[in-house]
Amino acid sequence: MSARGLTLGVAIAVAGAACSDDRLAIEETTSALSVCDEVVPANRFVDGIPAYAQCTGFENSAIYSNNGVDTSATSLGADWIRTQASGGYQCTELAHRYLHFRWNVTSWLPRGNAGEWCNTQPTATSGVVQTTAPVHGDLIVFAPGACGADATTGHVAVIDVVDNARAQVTIVEENRAGRRNAAQSCATCYLHVIANNGSSGAAGTTGAGGTTGAAGTTGTAGTTGTAGTTGAAGTTGAAGTTGAAGTSGTAGAPGTDAGSTTAGAGGSAGTTGGAPGAGPGEATGGCAIAVADPRAPRGGWLFVTAAFLIATRRPLRRRS
Repeated sequence: MSARGLTLGVAIAVAGAACSDDRLAIEETTSALSVCDEVVPANRFVDGIPAYAQCTGFENSAIYSNNGVDTSATSLGADWIRTQASGGYQCTELAHRYLHFRWNVTSWLPRGNAGEWCNTQPTATSGVVQTTAPVHGDLIVFAPGACGADATTGHVAVIDVVDNARAQVTIVEENRAGRRNAAQSCATCYLHVIANNGSSGAAGTTGAGGTTGAAGTTGTAGTTGTAGTTGAAGTTGAAGTTGAAGTSGTAGAPGTDAGSTTAGAGGSAGTTGGAPGAGPGEATGGCAIAVADPRAPRGGWLFVTAAFLIATRRPLRRRS
């Protein structure tokens, strides 16, 4: 329940118990606890603790809280502590409320103007130290007039994000409530809670993070297809056989010599010799001429000629 709702409930209960319509008492209690009644935007929260804007009527009031979120201009019970003595939502109010309710710093809190908070070292039992390297959750202290801080009081804010690459910090602040960036060199010092490891968390105990889901299994690679077989080379055809040469014809036999005449020795002339022999025979080569030798066997040259023609016209046999 918010501070305003809680206050209204208490006021109504008191009025009912008195059995009277004490409107004045209810109105006075309600107006004293209606601290700005602001809906704080999400960018003005650090670890669940909001930065409130100043509002008319409470610029000089004290601020109390019992949980770091609900605030009141008066204490509403033993568990309500004062985070600002006067001045409403000053920058120092947010710093005190954050240290107390986020980090449970109770034995020591810096006092005086914000610009003086680096002048005194925190006590050994406070759980707070001064540092020069910021992390999330630290307080950044601006000296008077540094980087736009008030020339008299200085300034303090809560660090939400650290950007070391740009040497910047993102801060959340009150008295000019908002979120902005500032150079790390603007700091006089950083107030660091020893228990702070620099991680973000909501006010109160930090919830455990969810477990990380297991990674999906990697699918197996598809098998590679077998290569196609290479076709066999074609066989070379066999060379054609050479036709046999024709046989040479036999020479014709020579004809017989003509008879000679011989004179009788010392006597009368002898008788006339026989008639002359036939003329020389004609040569017959194989397939050289087209006329047959009358003395050759019948059809012999025709057989040889046909055989030669058949041999020379035989087609080449293709090797399979």
